[in-house]
Amino acid sequence: MYKPLISVSQNAVSQAERAIEGCEFCCSDAEVAFCLVLNSFRNYDIDQVEYILPVLGSCPQCAATLDEHTLVKRRAILPER
Repeated sequence: MYKPLISVSQNAVSQAERAIEGCEFCCSDAEVAFCLVLNSFRNYDIDQVEYILPVLGSCPQCAATLDEHTLVKRRAILPER
């Protein structure tokens, strides 16, 4: 099945970075793909689209590189913008 590629902005990547505590490299309980965090700010059916990042994200805790499929841990409460 064909899934359209959705390119997100660098701003969207930054927004998603602020919504996570850490990644699979520094948090043992990271269990959500980074693309699901990106999707929480959009209005797409995640099963129907594939995200592509213009720039790779960076973990706010360990600075590891994040791609669309890196597992992350969401923040319990989102920080102010």
